[in-house]
Amino acid sequence: MRRTAAFDIAEPLMVLAIVGLGFSLAVWLLSIGVQPLHSPVIKPNQELAAVAIYLLPVIAFATWGLDLLHRYVPDDPENAFAILAAKLLVFVVVPAAIMLTHFGYGVRQLAPISTRTRHLLVIVGMSILLLAFQALLGRGLRDIVSAHIPPSVLLYGAPLAFIWLVLEAGVVEEFFFRVLLQTRLSAVLRSELGAIVLMSVIFGLAHAPGLYLRTGLTQEGLPPHPSLLMAVGYSIVITSVAGFFLGVLWARTRNFAVVVVVHAMGDLLPNVLPTLRSLRLLGAVR
Repeated sequence: MRRTAAFDIAEPLMVLAIVGLGFSLAVWLLSIGVQPLHSPVIKPNQELAAVAIYLLPVIAFATWGLDLLHRYVPDDPENAFAILAAKLLVFVVVPAAIMLTHFGYGVRQLAPISTRTRHLLVIVGMSILLLAFQALLGRGLRDIVSAHIPPSVLLYGAPLAFIWLVLEAGVVEEFFFRVLLQTRLSAVLRSELGAIVLMSVIFGLAHAPGLYLRTGLTQEGLPPHPSLLMAVGYSIVITSVAGFFLGVLWARTRNFAVVVVVHAMGDLLPNVLPTLRSLRLLGAVR
């Protein structure tokens, strides 16, 4: 990537050190003494096979489905709501229905949730670390300041963006990649670490079609029109690393609420402006 597109290797090395290693260590420390919730796998091999097969329509949706939505529902906020509904359907509703009807799970078994004090402390601790990381090293806070958004707008805009990210990023991605995929990989491989690593790579690669096909989408350190090589490489060296620490978080808590909230909090600062713009809530503010 560096040789073909002058990619700055400082960013992935920093992400590896801070997000991959540092945040994973922080998760481990904060979760000492935490009792993971019960997350059973009834038929490991059959369920993993079902999830693997279902990856095909998921990949097709990520590759072409979002583009179709942009084409037929081009204007916001209708487009934003259409994408959210489609993601919830593809990543949550359909696979959950498969697990509930074909493998006999209850909802609480499939996605366990608890508000135990130790679990809440993990949420608070990791949220503070992620917000500090984004504020100091990301561009999200700088973009918010540069946009000169009135405090009154931010007062409702930031919580609204967080709720939106809880659904679009947290529930959607954590249910499919952590609750379904990682849990079953762990049961089949009989290795939490092996499941985390493999899931992280898959999690990263699932973002590659969006980076490559939706060229208007930009990421820090990634050009606005990346090649396929750049999109795949960026997904592995950046997004997969983020998936690793989230995988550790799921393995240590098995609490769906914990991974959903922490994921959304980690995405919050870079996405406040894009979310409010897509929902047409900024008015004349730029």
